[in-house]
Amino acid sequence: MSQQLLDLFRHECEFSNYIATGNEITVANLQSFSSQFSHIYGETLSGKTHLLKAWVNLANQKYHSGIYLDVKTEPSAEYLTALNIDEYRFIAVDNIDCLQEEQQIELFNLFNHIKLNQKNNYLLTSSTINLNFSTLRSDLKTRIHSGLVFALKNLTEDELLNALTIYCNRESIGIGNNELKYMLTHYTRNLGLLIKQIQNISQTATIEKKPITTHFIRQLMANPT
Repeated sequence: MSQQLLDLFRHECEFSNYIATGNEITVANLQSFSSQFSHIYGETLSGKTHLLKAWVNLANQKYHSGIYLDVKTEPSAEYLTALNIDEYRFIAVDNIDCLQEEQQIELFNLFNHIKLNQKNNYLLTSSTINLNFSTLRSDLKTRIHSGLVFALKNLTEDELLNALTIYCNRESIGIGNNELKYMLTHYTRNLGLLIKQIQNISQTATIEKKPITTHFIRQLMANPT
């Protein structure tokens, strides 16, 4: 039963199930592939990975030629060296602020190869910080900044509440406005963390057959599983 409940929350990353509040312009540009080179940055769990995967999924739906790569999960720079850009027209590289020196060179070479050979490839990258304050190579930063750069917006309390309400309504999660406000006050203002917590609360409430009240939330937050 528990595994079945967990499966209910496993959604494919799509633009349609991304809460775009405050970041509508970013989403619109990514959806329309408006720039050959794009970069997005924002804090951990701000939605960067979701957007990169949604962008690749959309590219695969339309052109069958997208690939998503995460610097944090790749053991070496070989994935960039061996990347066949004739096979993958749309390339997303996540967490580039974690690139080692060799990997930075490979990404720089990828930019140059696309530009100098006038290739019809699209490259989307992401980082957790503004690259101006990163330790990445200056020539790589220049290449990235030659395209569009989007900063994912930190939402106000009202925007967070609205985004969480949209999410709960979409997922048919029975959690009220007062309970959401309690979470905002006592837990975090990070949308990604809040959604993960709501998923946990909803799953536990379903298993225990209990309504989601402020008291129930307080108990779970005091004794996380």
